[in-house]
Amino acid sequence: MGIRLEERDLLDVAVEHGLKDYPFWAGAERRITDADIDRALAEERLIAPDDNRDPNTPMSAEEHAARVAWLVRHGDFRRMNLVFRNGRLCDGNHRFAACLYAGIERIRCVFMETDTVQAAAAA
Repeated sequence: MGIRLEERDLLDVAVEHGLKDYPFWAGAERRITDADIDRALAEERLIAPDDNRDPNTPMSAEEHAARVAWLVRHGDFRRMNLVFRNGRLCDGNHRFAACLYAGIERIRCVFMETDTVQAAAAA
């Protein structure tokens, strides 16, 4: 498996990987909007990152917006990163959304390429 670490232009990375807008999370009823994040910030509805949270637990669009709002308010954009595996964003959807909302231009990226044979053997 090859791994590359790069600092990249956020919009270039988004275009290259087909990320046209805020993520559409499985289980959410719709995609979040700037208005959702604005409202979460104005109402102080901020959900901090929680390493004990099951990432597969469905959340509403409002809850996702509150997670993004926490990152906008408290996140250290210089330390944020996005993780891509075989061209797909696999970790960092909320960080990506926070960077888009905040107008962050550069982001650290981890690119992992997995050989199909290696992946099948590991499964």
